[in-house]
Amino acid sequence: MLSIGDLEKLREGYRSYSGLSPEDALRDIGDPPPRSIVEAAVKAMSHSNRNERVLALRVLEHQRGDEAMRGLLVGLHDEKRRVCAASIQAAAHFLAYEEVVARLEAIARDAGLKGKLRRRALSMLAGDEGRLPGDLTPAVSAALRRLMAESAFRFAIVFGLVRLDLGQRVKAILEAFAHSSDEAERRMAERALRGERVVHIGDYEADEGRQRWIMERCDLAHGRMYYWVPREAITLWAS
Repeated sequence: MLSIGDLEKLREGYRSYSGLSPEDALRDIGDPPPRSIVEAAVKAMSHSNRNERVLALRVLEHQRGDEAMRGLLVGLHDEKRRVCAASIQAAAHFLAYEEVVARLEAIARDAGLKGKLRRRALSMLAGDEGRLPGDLTPAVSAALRRLMAESAFRFAIVFGLVRLDLGQRVKAILEAFAHSSDEAERRMAERALRGERVVHIGDYEADEGRQRWIMERCDLAHGRMYYWVPREAITLWAS
């Protein structure tokens, strides 16, 4: 069984700024198979020290499969806010699992929780909180359709979706918003469907020329940091 020290080494390898690559981290701990990594991380989820549970989640975030999902689900039910927040952040690879999506939906709805935690859960479902490229999973699409029936969630959902790839399920929900009686919701959905996407200007901080292009040529979408950018431009920049 891998030790806590081994998991710490892996966590450093997964951090882009650490200077240690995942391959080097794995080699340093003896190149264990993925199953051994998952087993060690899931076991650490039962540790009384919340910092070690967070460590386990930082590792599980990069794993796959049913056992890793079960470890993540333990974290999503953790009473410690920091552990639950780390679980939400780790959920991007597990959104095809209905039980994970159901728990994220429950967190978003729970008025007894801190607002920041609830917003993070909703952002994982509808926005770009750790979001992977591609369309919504069927489970996430179903959860968002339930949540959008309540006015308290609608703006966060539509504002999240306009920041995503225009996949089939994203498009279907935006089309529903395009028929909204709320003018702000309707206009935002229509604009996304016509070929624009909302980006955070900070996403391009490494390229001052691109940031300047966005600020000079594109409309503000919300606040001072979010802009409407043509999807074709984003695709070109990514190529």
